[in-house]
Amino acid sequence: MVYVYALCDVYYDSFYLKGLKEVYSFYTFNVDKFPKFRQGVFAVLIEEGDLNIKLIIDSTDSNVISSEELMWCDVYGKVNYNSCSIPEEYSHKIKPIGPSFAIKIWSLPFGIFMFLINFVKFHESISNKREFLANYWRQNNRLPLEAYQSSTSVDNYVFFAGSIWKNERMTNLARSKFIEACKKNSTIVFEGGFTPRNDGDNLYFDNLVVSKRYSLKQYLKNSKRSTIVFNTPAVLSCHGWKLGEFLALGKVIVTTKHINILPADLENNVEVVYVNDIDLIENDVKAILQNKQLRVNLGKNARTYFETYLAPKSVIKKLLYPITTL
Repeated sequence: MVYVYALCDVYYDSFYLKGLKEVYSFYTFNVDKFPKFRQGVFAVLIEEGDLNIKLIIDSTDSNVISSEELMWCDVYGKVNYNSCSIPEEYSHKIKPIGPSFAIKIWSLPFGIFMFLINFVKFHESISNKREFLANYWRQNNRLPLEAYQSSTSVDNYVFFAGSIWKNERMTNLARSKFIEACKKNSTIVFEGGFTPRNDGDNLYFDNLVVSKRYSLKQYLKNSKRSTIVFNTPAVLSCHGWKLGEFLALGKVIVTTKHINILPADLENNVEVVYVNDIDLIENDVKAILQNKQLRVNLGKNARTYFETYLAPKSVIKKLLYPITTL
């Protein structure tokens, strides 16, 4: 039997719920078999015969390791794995799993059903009932993983839409340089820009703000059409959802260096193109646009990387492989 901690974040960790379903076909939500973890922890207990495996998957933006969950588990999968934050004596059980992103795993009627069942069963343990409900609703507003497939892009069309973060100066700067480089290039049909901040403070990037707000479906459609896409570490230098999405889509990815460790290195000019100097990103963009074969190879290799290391089923299998064979 596979038990999932019932107070998990079904929005952020929908990706891993799908992986569990693909590997084990069935799981059930539970709180009694787990310590009194805080709400939002993604903990899994696998009991099969004499087998007893305790798994934590930490998809939070921070690279900090939770000591309580680390003490409990046999394996600790960490999205934002940074060697500086890994306790040496427990390094054997903490594994880098790379970026993920929220997906739709249930239909609206079934999602409502799951919420009602879990809310009734576990309401006494839920510390933030509004957040608990909201995560079921947010999950429903995402797209299924099957929507993230490789598709043919449009030559010279480039799309980018991203947030302006209050405390992430380097992220904002890198994104602004990419937007400017695309707008300056006369061969590029550019669409997008920064999403305006809700507080109206666009941190002096007002000239790069796009007035249109893109729905998730339109964002995905435009990203598929885009000849190249741009990635940079986001909040707290995390692997943002964009990186996982772009790899799943098999895109030609221009990216700044990653701060946190991936399950396997992304090689320059193989799966991605790394920007060595953000002030010279215009040259990188030109070079990629002039080399169609490079773009074809990058796209294929990006998708292969996703399937090998980041797909939900692959993540679950790789985390459990040292303990059991699946």
